[in-house]
Amino acid sequence: MTTEHEALALVVDDPADAGQRADVILGRHLPGISRRIARTLGLEGKLLLDGHRCPPSTRVPLGAKLSLRLTVPEATEPVTVLARTERFVYVGKPAGTHTHRLRPDGPPTLADAVALVHPECAHASPEPRQGGAVHRLDRDTTGVVAFARSLDAWRAARRAFGARRVLKAYRACVLSGPDPWPPPQLPLTDEPPPIGPWPAPSSPGVSIAAALGPAGRHRVTVREDGRPALTLAWRILHDDPGRLELLLSLITGHRHQARAHLAWIGHPIVGDAAYGGPSSPAMRLHAAAIDLRAAHSDEPVVHAPLPAGWGDA
Repeated sequence: MTTEHEALALVVDDPADAGQRADVILGRHLPGISRRIARTLGLEGKLLLDGHRCPPSTRVPLGAKLSLRLTVPEATEPVTVLARTERFVYVGKPAGTHTHRLRPDGPPTLADAVALVHPECAHASPEPRQGGAVHRLDRDTTGVVAFARSLDAWRAARRAFGARRVLKAYRACVLSGPDPWPPPQLPLTDEPPPIGPWPAPSSPGVSIAAALGPAGRHRVTVREDGRPALTLAWRILHDDPGRLELLLSLITGHRHQARAHLAWIGHPIVGDAAYGGPSSPAMRLHAAAIDLRAAHSDEPVVHAPLPAGWGDA
């Protein structure tokens, strides 16, 4: 189902905005809307000035009303609630679904499904499009995502993430590569995060400390001028001669971090064609557990079961 409505609107009442382009004003004042998104929506005929369609380059007078009329798909998939506390809802994210909208008229997201069950989450983040999500997983990554139920809870979680005190554990099925594990060029690391259960590591872990930066619009890569990024990895299973399973702890949380780091050390994730991974019906990267006790000490450690078909090639 889809619903068309005036999703976002504002009255231009700041003298500094008088005579500015419509897309500039929207990008400046609407949370979650960049100038690029506003321009794209305007070119698609979804931008209105005082109720009439206008191009994004339209100069807007003081007192005028700008709005975006959008056709928004409604969430239809039920949400899998893994745990629920007074501050957070922890849900399981399936593959192929965005955590929250990247643009206001995008396809249904996990945040939309959560809002149907817990409508308070939709208002628990500064940007409405986030829907209370305190972190984000890539579209094809499965696993646990935490949604705040209040703005105070969201801010506490984001402070804990910013201080690198949130424990996040992932499981990844990767190409084993020509070299034995652990990769000899990487420093060894400590014991894995104590938030199991999962198989005990069969060998020492490694520390992948490599800065990441953009490599085109849809990928990142290791580069000297990138943002510092740190991933810890341990081998926990090696049943297939060509593949092995890793337990990951993401100390930082950059876009595509695990995918780019594992490809860089010669172990791309199975099903991750963008980073050179072998073919598979699904990408084998799973957010297995999250620990938000750094935000609130009485929060539980929440685990997400592996998706069906995890071990299938």
